[in-house]
Amino acid sequence: MKNLNIIVILFVYILDINQAYSRGDLTRQHPIEVEVLMKGLSGNAHYYEPSEFTFKTGNLYILKIKNVSDSKHYFSSTNFANSIFTRKIQLIKNDKKIAEIKGIIKEIEVFPNNSLEWWFVPIKTGQFNDVNCHIKDSKTGKTHSEMGMVGRIVIE
Repeated sequence: MKNLNIIVILFVYILDINQAYSRGDLTRQHPIEVEVLMKGLSGNAHYYEPSEFTFKTGNLYILKIKNVSDSKHYFSSTNFANSIFTRKIQLIKNDKKIAEIKGIIKEIEVFPNNSLEWWFVPIKTGQFNDVNCHIKDSKTGKTHSEMGMVGRIVIE
């Protein structure tokens, strides 16, 4: 019985240490997946679905950005980009990863029927109402933002 108690105490101790290390070691975090769809129809409306996002500092996220419309779109937010650490961007084609981009990312352009994954860790809190797409609609001449493609990001 005494040996069992020692084994249980050691197991709990080791488990607790591993959890402490994983909280401080971002390479051990399991990413939280969030999906955004870029939708719309030329001459009609363009929008993000969802258009509001909440992230927490210190957590690793994968923002899966999928363009399901007939137009290319930007996912642009200078304030958001300045408040995160980008680990990488993964380009996806036919459900396969075909490339990785590393470094500071300011905005992302996704062509029709394509997608990518933005891996990042928020490092600064804030509320950002500047998510937009500044592409001009081919039929109206208005920017996609003027036609409804705007969003909001909160980092807690």
